[in-house]
This record gives sequence, structure tokens and C-alpha cells, in this order.
Amino acid sequence: MKKLFITLFAIFLLIGNGFAQLHYKPYELNINAPNSENVYKRYMEGKTFLGINGGISLPLADYGKNINLGLGLGIQAKYFISDHFVFGANFNFYNSSLKDEFINEQKLSFQLIANDPAMSDSTKGPLTILSVDGSSTLYPFTLNFEYYFSPKQRFKPFVGLGLGFYVVNYNIEISTNYEKPQLFREEESKFGSKIDSYFGVTPYVGFMVDFNELMSMNFDVRNNIILSTPVNLSVSVNLGLIFNLAYKY
Repeated sequence: MKKLFITLFAIFLLIGNGFAQLHYKPYELNINAPNSENVYKRYMEGKTFLGINGGISLPLADYGKNINLGLGLGIQAKYFISDHFVFGANFNFYNSSLKDEFINEQKLSFQLIANDPAMSDSTKGPLTILSVDGSSTLYPFTLNFEYYFSPKQRFKPFVGLGLGFYVVNYNIEISTNYEKPQLFREEESKFGSKIDSYFGVTPYVGFMVDFNELMSMNFDVRNNIILSTPVNLSVSVNLGLIFNLAYKY
């Protein structure tokens, strides 16, 4: 009788253990877990993110008089000092073509310069402007401070402020019927291509949406205030992917 009781008890333990294993679900630290609030606290605070983005830039004020909408790319980094506060940096570039009206004005101006008899070649004849083309590239480099309103949710809206330098590369390309004489090149250098750099500030708003522990989407709208004389503006809209460099717990 005693042996039978021991045997039945052993069978009961085996069945119970097997039943428990069938119904056991391991604890998963991911953003879809029921206790996501605890996971998000670990997921955000102290983490570093690195991302890439594409965007458009709309030049405004004096900067936008002669420049069209620009397209660009960029990289960004974020470090979560706490659940809500972030320190980061970003570097972007936006390339824009020049407006047709401005190109035509430049072509007329350089043709007047080319008509100067001093520009002519005795064997090749008068210097003629064949075409004028150009572009402008904006390079913002800023250090950023951001505040996140709901860091423990998958959708994380934020506001930010960037401080940094803005490089504007203005380029004019002039094609002539023969090689430009030195005198023409000197005049071209006065009114043609140039590179300027300015200090500026960028207030912005945006949001992050987490796909998983590793990858998120980042979206922001930035008002680039370039402290030149006069002050220039460029509103940029950026969309990209950002990666958690410490996504493994």
C-alpha cells in the first residue's frame, strides 16, 4: 500500500510539472509586455540613440527670395539624461536650386560684363554667356536639448531647442563659348560663388514612435533661425529611423 501511494504521488508530480511547463510563458522585456511602464523606464533612461533622416527645407525671408525648396539628408544622436530630458546633436544638409527669375537676372548681368571689349579675344571674338546655373546648400550643425512628454509610451512627442552653426554654400556656374579670361574670372568671383557661416538657433517639435526595442521612427519640424544680416529663416521637415545602441538588457 505504501509503495502504491509513493508511485501515485510520483506520477502526480510528473503530470503537474508537465502541465506547468505547457502553460509557462517566459518573462519578456519588450515594449509589448504587459508591464511596459517598467520596461520603458529601463528602455529610455541612460540610453543612446543614433539615426539617419531625410528631409526638405523651405527657405524663407531674405534667404528664400532666390532659392527653391531643398532636399537633404542628415544624421542625429540622442542621449536620454533621464526619462524626460535628452541631450543630442545633429548634422544635416539641404541642397536647393536657384529660382529661374534669379538665374535669368544673373545671366543678363554677366553678359553685360562679357560685352566689355576688354573681355574679347582677338582671335576667338566676343565672349558669350552660354548658360548660367546654380544652387545653394544649407548645412546646419546643432547641439540639441529635448523634453519628452510621454517617454514610457510607444508614441513620444517632444519639444526641442538647437544651438549651433549654419553654413550656406552659394554656387553659380557660368558656361562661356571659350575659356574665360582672367579679368572675367575676377568679376565672377565678386558676384558668383561664396561660402558663409553664421550662428543660429532652432526651436522645433516632433515625436518618436517605437517599432521595437531596437528601432524607432523620428519626425520633427524645425525652424532654423540663421542670425545673419538680415536674419534668414529655413523651415525643415525631417523623417528618419533612429536606433537604440543599448537595446539588449
